[in-house]
Amino acid sequence: MRTAAAPVARIDEVLLAQVRRMKRRLLEEEGAGLAGTQVGFMRRVFVYRASVDSEVQALVNPSVVAASCERAMFLEGCLSYRAVSVLVERPAAVRVVGEGLDGGERVLDVEGYEASLLQHEIDHLDGILTLDRAAPAERKRAIGVLMERSQPLPGIAIAGTL
Repeated sequence: MRTAAAPVARIDEVLLAQVRRMKRRLLEEEGAGLAGTQVGFMRRVFVYRASVDSEVQALVNPSVVAASCERAMFLEGCLSYRAVSVLVERPAAVRVVGEGLDGGERVLDVEGYEASLLQHEIDHLDGILTLDRAAPAERKRAIGVLMERSQPLPGIAIAGTL
């Protein structure tokens, strides 16, 4: 989880099969986002859905290219450590650029919850955990909760455990 993902060089059958598996996993776990690094696929790809009713999308080689000066606090959950949500301050709006599975460029101007979601997944691809973004007191609280009752997604280690 602390290792940055490598860029996707080409969209091939291996990548498409992995994205299909990630989409299924996201729906099974009733999640909002799932990065390749969370399932051991160390490439810059994640799947997400902006709402429970939204279609699951994939974004390849994403990056935040612009962010608002306005900041907001977001309560973020994570499939890697379901036992706790963490309060994180982030830009309230961002522009994310990446590729769709067809290889075409995607430019997403998002704000609020969706901005938080995309930044969270890009952090995973960069080897950054939500806990890293939390204020010290919030991090301490969250780690305490995790130590007491952590239920990670099967096959995923919590930071600091094997």
